[in-house]
Amino acid sequence: MALPKLIPNGKNELLLKFHFSGICGAGMGNVALLLREAGHQVKGSDANTYPPMSTQLEEAGILLFDGYGPERLNERFVPDVQVISNVLSKDHPEVLAGVEAGIESLSFPQVLEQFILPGRVPYVVAGTHGKTTTASLLSQLLKEEGAGYFLGGILKDGSSGIHLGSEGAPFVMEGDEYDTAYFDKHSKFLHYRPKVLILTHLEWDHVDIFPTFEDMLSEFRALIALLPEDGLLVYCGDHEVLRELAENFSGKKVSYGLVRMNDVYLEKVQKKDGLNSLSLGGPLGGIKLETPLIGKIYHLNAMAAFLAANLGGGYPSEALVERLSLQRGAKRRLEVLKPEPNLVISDFAHHPTAVKETLEICRESHPELKLVAVFDPRNATSRRSVFEERMSEALGLADRVILAPVHQDHRLNPEERLDGDRLASRIGGKARAHVESEEFVQDVLNSISAENLVLIMSCGACHGLFDEL
Repeated sequence: MALPKLIPNGKNELLLKFHFSGICGAGMGNVALLLREAGHQVKGSDANTYPPMSTQLEEAGILLFDGYGPERLNERFVPDVQVISNVLSKDHPEVLAGVEAGIESLSFPQVLEQFILPGRVPYVVAGTHGKTTTASLLSQLLKEEGAGYFLGGILKDGSSGIHLGSEGAPFVMEGDEYDTAYFDKHSKFLHYRPKVLILTHLEWDHVDIFPTFEDMLSEFRALIALLPEDGLLVYCGDHEVLRELAENFSGKKVSYGLVRMNDVYLEKVQKKDGLNSLSLGGPLGGIKLETPLIGKIYHLNAMAAFLAANLGGGYPSEALVERLSLQRGAKRRLEVLKPEPNLVISDFAHHPTAVKETLEICRESHPELKLVAVFDPRNATSRRSVFEERMSEALGLADRVILAPVHQDHRLNPEERLDGDRLASRIGGKARAHVESEEFVQDVLNSISAENLVLIMSCGACHGLFDEL
């Protein structure tokens, strides 16, 4: 079937019917919501429909089925397109039923590419660390210009991480390097066709799909190759690997960072009326930004978002500076769950680099408190042993370490799995590894006091800890 596409002016004269197999995943659910906002008919199924995504979908008028099955495709309406989650295999019953019925199968990045992005200007944020924060800041800098956005989280003010935006306006996207679907093992961001591209950072991650760092690099090279000659590349020049990748693009590019070799570098940070004032130096510097965000990694995110909006879209710096001063970024990124005197902070860190930098920010901002690091090895990289030594060094920066039960992946050989007790032993006597969820949660709750800063690093529900908090 040759799929019809939305006409470039985005007026949605041509409306289609979509069924999402695996609709409650963050990316899948958000794309379903965008399609519904654009006027399409949307329904979906999942093994377990669960809030908050299930609630958002139902409030948008999207029909949900709890549990998969071939019959789901025919209920209410027969879809023109079946959108397949990347957690479903080619032999999944609902997937097979769609293939046998001749329904067009697409991944959600393909849906974005074909039905959302035409007629809009894609601004893509990619990199190992800092994508969500940078993209969330950029989306809000451009929202008054009619921008739409597709983020990997929701904002700290509680507003949604998606917005359709206006035709002809920027569309800000968090560029995920993870693979797309069972029928497309390349990175999702290769479907986003950037006009403006931000590269925040790059090191080996997602070891479950990238056996080597070179495998990961090849995807980023392909992403840069998609940039048109009249596009813009904004990259953190502190990292040699990004400097080398930038050489592959002959169009307009600007580097930013902490070191003076960059086109724009962070010269000085001062406190000003409850904000951090960032003085920018370099050939393209000479301006001051203000942000409530703390820590050098977040200041670099703010710089990248500003440069992309200012140089990529030509939007005036005065307005962008004012908007930036009001933005606090995305949830689960240094988010205060409990304020002082019993300070509890949540963060998404799962890679040793992110864990180390997040702990350093907490130490620097609250040197008077004992730092308790709570780490939940849940995602496909952190539950492997590949970064165990580096993780022990990073977590060792804390005064006390509480390790959640390691999420078990029985597809891994024993030597490939992270061993909680061994990790705790590497860290030393200040670390404790748990095997029972209830004991882990209670240990964390007992650590909350006026003398401690408790930093919870998890990309999930953290064994029910967040519900208890």
